[in-house]
Amino acid sequence: MIKQEKVTREKFNFLKKYYDETWDEGEHTLHVGLFKSAKDSLTKAYKQATEHLIANIETVVPLTRSSTVLDVGCGTGKTLIEMCAKFGCSGVGVDLSDEQIKDARIYLRALNEERKDKKLPRVRVQFVRASGSELKVVFKDGEMFSHVISQDAIMLVADKQALYESIYGLLKPGGVFALADFLAETKQNELSDEAHDLVYKLVNWTEGFSFKMYQKVLAATGLKVIKAEQLDGDMILTYAKLAKKMKAHESKSDVTYSELKKRYEGIVAAVETGKMGWAMLVCQKPARKTALIAGTKTKSIGRFVAMALHKLGYEIWLYSRSAEKIDKAGWHERACDITSEKSIDKLLSEVKRVDITMMLADTEGGHGGLTELTEDGIKACVGAKLIGSALLSKMLIKRFSEQPEPMKFVWCAGKTGQKPMSLMLYGLINAGIASFVEELNRHYSQSVAAYYLPTGLISPSTIGDEFIKHNGLEMKKVAQPPTVIVSQVMSILEDKIAPGMMPMGAKVL
Repeated sequence: MIKQEKVTREKFNFLKKYYDETWDEGEHTLHVGLFKSAKDSLTKAYKQATEHLIANIETVVPLTRSSTVLDVGCGTGKTLIEMCAKFGCSGVGVDLSDEQIKDARIYLRALNEERKDKKLPRVRVQFVRASGSELKVVFKDGEMFSHVISQDAIMLVADKQALYESIYGLLKPGGVFALADFLAETKQNELSDEAHDLVYKLVNWTEGFSFKMYQKVLAATGLKVIKAEQLDGDMILTYAKLAKKMKAHESKSDVTYSELKKRYEGIVAAVETGKMGWAMLVCQKPARKTALIAGTKTKSIGRFVAMALHKLGYEIWLYSRSAEKIDKAGWHERACDITSEKSIDKLLSEVKRVDITMMLADTEGGHGGLTELTEDGIKACVGAKLIGSALLSKMLIKRFSEQPEPMKFVWCAGKTGQKPMSLMLYGLINAGIASFVEELNRHYSQSVAAYYLPTGLISPSTIGDEFIKHNGLEMKKVAQPPTVIVSQVMSILEDKIAPGMMPMGAKVL
């Protein structure tokens, strides 16, 4: 543990009994209150601060039974316990003070015994005595929590960079970080020695951020600041009422009460003169971008592109008619027939967002001269590529059209225009797809950016190798590697290419 935090730990272990007696006798709360009226009691204001924090969370990502909450600087754990009891979620509380964690565990154990007698489910919370600087040591796995909260504790964490990096890593994509914390609106060396000792030294507060800097630090970590409130008036009311309350506890035999009273008065003066402040902030970790791609066979082009996007951090959803259900970290495979609305709806019910969709659907029975094609082969090929394209596009637009950025739809096919006899059905299909891409961009540009990518013959690939086998090995001379598609997809994702028909390569059939 960092030396500074050892001192902080000892200070808070020592001050625990004083805070219990004078801050919030009933709930042992230890954070600033939020006042709807200056006449509100401290107890009411503490509760209102917690309710406001939770309400802010709920507007971004609602708490449910499946939610997992981390409370950094949890104190006696009351906020976390109440949240988990109300919403049925699970939680972990971390605090530097042995005494605070001991109190939290005792309260939780008694509450669960009481709930057991009433045949109520136990509150699923654990408490860990640890430093906020050491979260990476405490939690080995990343992306564990849907929500992280902290109430007036982060200013005491010594290694704030390690803390914010850990919080970002522990949050699930789309997860919420809601906090209340002290602000340092002026540099410490600009305070008088007495003001510095009162505001900082008593609880070992060594570093703080201004309101603007706090938001910049969070954004630099990768978090998006959704809401930021500077609530200095509530901090003044809290500490003015606490200072007044301390008069009844002053004792000649124990100077700690007087020191705390002076500190509270010093904080009031510092806030009133713009040197300190208090803020509530709500941040969100950006949701992981998602790719929905056709093709689950080992050598499919879809799988090749999916692997490249997965390395970039994309959530992958691969689909095909014959796919087996697979779920790994950021990787999913599902069976789906895109000629069936019911099948598409089942697939999309699991997908939370879509940033890019790649339609590479193909089927046997589409090669050969017109008289060689079978009825079933024609229907299967047209269904997979044209009917499937229209149905999948329809379902995606209905479900995800409210996303802040347009979805990118990419069709991979050969060039439009004249074809050899063995590919004339593909000429019909490619012309249809090209027309569909044009119409999507014309009518649905607010929610979709559609691209036609002439991919031609790709080898190694499932379909490309089968075509070479069917038409002769000389075809392999015009084949391109699958990396060509990846390069083009990257250009699309980086918005280097305008929607519509993309430039054709020399070897496109």
